[in-house]
Amino acid sequence: MPASLPSSTTTQHTLSYLDGLRGLAAAVVVAHHFAGFFYPALLSGDQYSARLGAGVEVAVASSPASILLGGNFAVCLFFVLSGLVLSEKFWRAGTMEALYSQACRRYVRLMLPVTFAACVALLLWWAGAYYNTEVGEITGARRFGEYWAELPGWKQVLHDLVVGIPLSGESSYNPVFWTLTIELFGSFVVFTLLALFGTLRHRAVVYAVAILVLCVSELNFYYAGFILGVWINDRRHNSASLQVSGRLRVAVGGLLLAGGLFLGSYPTAELIRVEDTIYSFLRPEWLGNERAIQMWHLLGAALLLLAVFRLPTLRRLLSLRWLRGLGAISFSLYLLHFPVLGSFSSAVFLALQAQFTYATSVALTILASLPVLLLVSYAMYRLVDLPGIRLAQWLYDTFFRPQKPAAPLVPIPAASAAEALRS
Repeated sequence: MPASLPSSTTTQHTLSYLDGLRGLAAAVVVAHHFAGFFYPALLSGDQYSARLGAGVEVAVASSPASILLGGNFAVCLFFVLSGLVLSEKFWRAGTMEALYSQACRRYVRLMLPVTFAACVALLLWWAGAYYNTEVGEITGARRFGEYWAELPGWKQVLHDLVVGIPLSGESSYNPVFWTLTIELFGSFVVFTLLALFGTLRHRAVVYAVAILVLCVSELNFYYAGFILGVWINDRRHNSASLQVSGRLRVAVGGLLLAGGLFLGSYPTAELIRVEDTIYSFLRPEWLGNERAIQMWHLLGAALLLLAVFRLPTLRRLLSLRWLRGLGAISFSLYLLHFPVLGSFSSAVFLALQAQFTYATSVALTILASLPVLLLVSYAMYRLVDLPGIRLAQWLYDTFFRPQKPAAPLVPIPAASAAEALRS
């Protein structure tokens, strides 16, 4: 979903293990927000709001261990996965109809679950079920305490559901919505790229130029993730470079995995000076910090995917049933976890913190929240996500599927046909 991002529509052929990778990425996003809510120094690097002592939070925020809470890296992985998975049907079938089908279904596929999640967040808001402000005052997570402040009017709600959320990433209902506009438009970047250039002999040049344009333009650089996903899948289908076998393949895969995880852990904490960390060589003077985060995290996601394709053991681990199950509900988990964190988890923490120590209250809150998150995510997957996929398919079959050209009622003489061709 998408990606991919949040999308649980992985091809049924040979890429089921990517569901496991998507599930892990969704779990990292959830961990990122839980950490930001209860141990904000893990994300900010602010030693004055630290709670673990001995500089643990600041050390984690500036080290490779931060990848365990790397929400931005996980989102970048979603984007690259989207480019890869959305291009899979084209590379297998080699037809424009494959792209046309996906393009016609994509909006409904994404936005029906998103609209449902926005309505859930709005109902909780209307019911006064959010306690994130009170929790933020205790934990020091002021940024997380600012959500769901003033309830919007109905006109604003209708505008946001129809226009604001899908087209501009309106995130007042749910902070994760900022990625959905990128996911939607990025999907059509994939379809357009393949429709125009998918059959060119030197299309790798087109991919490189497209990424270069994103580098030097005002366009959102995260779209480069979708192009990288297409590029990787192109090489997987049409190049022998990913088919190397034996020890060399494993060695190269190990290096790619290490490199991907290292780049994916590039610091995002605003109070961490990258120049004072082991990542200093990745931050030349001409490269701004925001662009460095985007660039290295997207490249890290691409390297991680390349490693997965070269490491059979890693693919087997990602194919474990529980991981693939987590991947199946990952879109729902991604969309629902923050409202649950702001309502149920916050209420539980407020009830516990008067009786237990801070660390115990946080631990018990997490233990209480995990089954609730899995339950509501599974329910949304079954009741909203899967029906949304079927609805999108029905709409395509009913209104958009191209008709096969009908045979002419009267045979056209050969001479007339030749004349028509000349004209």
